Amino acid sequence: MIVFRSAAEARGILYQDFPHLRNAKWSIKSPFDTDYKCIAWAACRTDRVWWPWDDPSCYWPPGFQKYPVSSPVPVADFMEVFQKKFGYQACDNPDFEFGYQKVAIYADALGATHMARQRFLGGGWLSKLGSNEDIAHGELRDIYCVAYGTDAQYMKRSWLIALTKLCLFRCVWGTLKFRLYRTLVRWDLT
Repeated sequence: MIVFRSAAEARGILYQDFPHLRNAKWSIKSPFDTDYKCIAWAACRTDRVWWPWDDPSCYWPPGFQKYPVSSPVPVADFMEVFQKKFGYQACDNPDFEFGYQKVAIYADALGATHMARQRFLGGGWLSKLGSNEDIAHGELRDIYCVAYGTDAQYMKRSWLIALTKLCLFRCVWGTLKFRLYRTLVRWDLT
């Protein structure tokens, strides 16, 4: 379900869950949408929820371990999927490197909680905040919170790999779709 909430309404809700956003530079990049969440967004997908729970409402690529619903999931499981399916490799920092796209895996004491995708030309990160809006935020710490913990692992892949995996096309389509929404739907983002 897609909902075009005003920026004021979205901010009010997001500030409750992500208090660091109050002092951060960030912007809304999509409407509220329950069809996908952060892992799908990091994989450049907006068609379904990705999470490795053995639940029909969650997609996880075949051949990778699934867990009982509500079980913690090790960071290594996300790393394995993003390495084997999308061509990412572990790296030791989130800094922008020309020619590479990075993702950050967030975790708390129990396991993985969230993923953010670096913007292709730097300039920050993109996160799908649960069912809430996708946002662009400047720093990974902008969305530190009790539910997400902090950034725990980084991975990168070359733009060429992103192109061959069709992810680059899906990322560009996501951006164009947002711009199309802004053109066709009366949507207050100020």
